[in-house]
Formats: sequence, C-alpha cells, structure tokens
Amino acid sequence: MKNAAKTGIEDAIVAWVDANRTAGIRLLQELVQTPSYSGKEGRGDDPTTVAGRVFEAARSHGSRVETQVVRPESENVIEVIEGPGKRAVVLEAHTDTVPEGDPRLWHDGKPFSGAEGFVEYLGDRRVAVEVAGGHYEAGIRDRMARIWELRKEKRLPIVYGRGSCDNKGPVVSTVMALGALAAALNATGGQLAGSVIGAYSVDEETNATGIKSFTCGPDSWLGRQGFLGGPVDGEGFLKEVNGIAMDGSYGWVPIVGHRGSVQFELRTRGRSAHAATPHLGASATELMAILLLHLRKSEERMRGQLLAWLEQSLLGPPTFAIGTTIVGGGIQAVAMTEEGPRVERTGVNAVPNWCQATIDIRFPPSYELSLADTVDSIKRVIEAALQEVPLADGWSWGLITLGYDPPVALARNFDEAARLPLVKVARNRAAQILGFEPHLETAPGGTDATFMIHEGRIPTLVEFGPAGALSHDNHEYVEVDSVIDGAKILALTTLDLLGLAD
Repeated sequence: MKNAAKTGIEDAIVAWVDANRTAGIRLLQELVQTPSYSGKEGRGDDPTTVAGRVFEAARSHGSRVETQVVRPESENVIEVIEGPGKRAVVLEAHTDTVPEGDPRLWHDGKPFSGAEGFVEYLGDRRVAVEVAGGHYEAGIRDRMARIWELRKEKRLPIVYGRGSCDNKGPVVSTVMALGALAAALNATGGQLAGSVIGAYSVDEETNATGIKSFTCGPDSWLGRQGFLGGPVDGEGFLKEVNGIAMDGSYGWVPIVGHRGSVQFELRTRGRSAHAATPHLGASATELMAILLLHLRKSEERMRGQLLAWLEQSLLGPPTFAIGTTIVGGGIQAVAMTEEGPRVERTGVNAVPNWCQATIDIRFPPSYELSLADTVDSIKRVIEAALQEVPLADGWSWGLITLGYDPPVALARNFDEAARLPLVKVARNRAAQILGFEPHLETAPGGTDATFMIHEGRIPTLVEFGPAGALSHDNHEYVEVDSVIDGAKILALTTLDLLGLAD
C-alpha cells in the first residue's frame, strides 16, 4: 500500500513541475534581474528584493515560511514542509551573488538582463553563448565540459546574467522542488516521515554569515528548532538529518568534496628615496615581484613537500594562486568606473617602502595533522621557499595568515563516496530524470556545505545543482531544462530520504 502511495506522489511531483515550467522560468528571470550582492539580498517583506521574491514564491505553496535576520537588509528565507519528529532533509541555496564587474563586457551592457538565449557546445571545453543577437565564445572548466559529453543535445536554452548559475538557478530548482512536494502531498493526502527545510541563505560569497546563523551552534535556526540534537553515528554525524548544498554546478552531478583554502598576506618593506636617486632606496615592490616570481617557480617543489602529509586521492593536489591581490607604494584608493579601474596615487616620484600581496592555497585533507597544524605546515613550506631569496640592504618581508577554511571529503576516494546512502539516492534519482547515470565529482571551490558538515555535523552533498557556466565571469548563464529537471530530482531525492509516515 505504501509503495502505491509513494508512486502516486512521485507522479504528482513530476506533473506539478511540468505544469509550472513557465512560472519557474519567469521566477528565474526575475531573480536574475534583481541584483543581490552579499549583504544586500533584502528582506522577506520587501517584494522588490530577492529575499522578498523568494519569500512570496515559497509562501504560495501553503507551507510554513519565515525569515531569519542576519543583517538589517540581509535575511535568510526558510520554508518548512513539516513532518513528525526531528528527521529532516535540508535543501540549502544561497541567494547572494558576486558583483557584475564592468557592464561593458556583458551583452548590450546589461549584466542583469535575465534574457533567454542558447548555449552550444563547440567541443574541446568551449561553448558559444547566444543572447539577443549576440554571440560569445568562452572556455569552460573540464568538469563542466564532461557533462556535455554525456548528453546527446549540443544546443540548449539558457537564462543569461549575473547570478543565473551561481546561484539563482539552484534557488529556483529548490523553490520548485518544495512546491512540487507540497502540492503532491496535498493532492494525495500523504505525509513525509520527517520535515523538508528549504533554506535560502545570504552572504555565501563573502563571510558565510547566512549559513552560520542557520546551522552553526545551539542558537542557530536549526539548533533552536531541535534538529541538531538527535542521535549521531560513530564519527559524530547526525543520523536523522541529511543536507544538500545547492550551488551552480555540473548538471546534477553529485559533488562529494572540495579542497580547503588558506589565504596568506605577504608584506615587504623597503627604504624610501626620491625616484631621481633610486640607488639610495630599496624598492619594496621590486622585492615583492622577486618573491612572487620565486614562489611561482617553486610551485612543483612545494606541492611535492605538501603531499608528504596531504591526501590527494579524492580532492587532488594542492594549488597555488600567487599574488591574488597586490598593493603598495603611493596607492591611496581604487574605484571601479564605467571606463575601468580608477587608481588614486600619491608619491609617484618616490621609491616605495611597502608592498602587500595575497596568496591563496587550496589543499586536500590531512589525516595525520589537525587543521591548524596543516595550515602551519603549509605556511612553513612557503616561508622556506621565500628564505631562498637573498635580500639587499633595506629589504625585509613577513608572511601572515589571514584566514582558512577546512577541506570537505565525504570519503577517502570516489568508490567509498559512491556507497554512501545520500550519494546513492541522489545519483539514482538524477539518472532517472536525466536518462544517464551521472558520475561523481569534486568542486574546486568551497560551498556552504563546509559549515553544514563541520559545524552542524549534517551529512551533506557538497554541491548539487543545474548545469551552467561562467559564474564569477562575464556571460554567466544557466541551462533552463536543467533547472526544471533539478526540481524533480530534488523532490524525488527528498521523498526517498524521508519516506512516508505510517
């Protein structure tokens, strides 16, 4: 009897998503057309903001919807389809985006157009984006190209604009999944054996204040609702709560890990002198250039040293981004204008006596060292390389740790990850809807899953989301069919994870 009831709910889910395809695309366009920079996602009671639009869409399902104030103009929106007890599935999708950059680099100078268009796969990790008569070719990540090789279609409809892939496409998939579940349960009289929580969180792109307020500690939203206090397994993870971090991704390929990150600030000091007599000074920017170039040339050797205690079988080797920001000398301020960056300088006729640059390193886990010891060991390897550079009179340098986040690995390798119940369910439902079984992947960057796993102790897919590309870049897009398919995949995955109440 329960199997028949579940089948009826499954059919109702798919039918609801298909019937609401046009409304879903319209919501996606509206969200893209509404800028939502980190910390400015808006309030649930303001329908002109992304938070307000999501709140209204969620409330139309007839489920419980509330907001959580993170900052005055930055609220998490939380939708709950309530079930018995404290079993739960958390579908989390962030609502903020990175800035659009120079508008002139977007089609027609409109980064928030939300226009419909097409993307065509050209092969060799290249796509052509077509929007309103414009044609733009770009390279995509290897991981994103891989999904194209699995599909028959090579030209697909898209929505174009900043935040379409990261992360408004995933937001719409999640909103539609909860809408489909609510409608299907209401139509069939069914009840899930636990709660579904749609968490639309803020500030993922900068300080992760949204997910921290929602997940981390007894005063978080999940903590106050009692979802973090259930039984745990031998590794301290909750047994009755599962999570999925929705993020611009690779077309519903389950992401099972991402590397950790650490940022260092390299500071150089020199001796000022008049630019007409540079031999009397010691240029801090010249020293910085020498040091950064030496680090660049030392990357392979440093990588080998780090792999003495880092495990790369799932997440791959560490990577180095040398000089992600550089500033020094007489730089006073930098402002972005329509003509490009405008730099305010002073003292251009002086040898600079200071310079600062940042270094970003992504690293897999160590199963021998703590996170803090891992970061300290990485720092020592960099310092050892820097000490190889001879210093002229008046030169000095220092290396400071700015901050770090842990890596996430659901297992030690892909074979182990494929056997995890959460991964198996998501993969099976994706295969059902997509028509092929997706592989497993890891993500190059971090997601809110870091906090769900390490702080909330919730078993969580690190990333799961619709296909798209060029997030954080010009001509960002998300595939429309993938957004709609994703609503079905998410709703059916949630149904499997929770089951039906007796």
